[in-house]
Amino acid sequence: MYLNFYLYLYMFLICLFMYSYFYNHIMLLLMVLEFIMLSLLMMFMFMILFSKNFEFIMFYLIFVVCESVLGLTLLLLLIRSKGNDNMKYLNLILW
Repeated sequence: MYLNFYLYLYMFLICLFMYSYFYNHIMLLLMVLEFIMLSLLMMFMFMILFSKNFEFIMFYLIFVVCESVLGLTLLLLLIRSKGNDNMKYLNLILW
């Protein structure tokens, strides 16, 4: 049973490494953020099953959905205005 928790923790740490490695492309950053949120959800589910506090899961899922919609909206605005999602060629001070 604790093996699943360590598996999700390993997934979280790998996602943090990928987040620091793919910092140039916004689309890849958004995908890695979703995997981070998924691994955190699985760890929370593992802990919440013992306490039977299921309202927290709904709040967390609402937060994750709002975060992903906001990220995709900003990505769409960035691609329409600049033409790509590469952070290397953008100067966000002028944006």
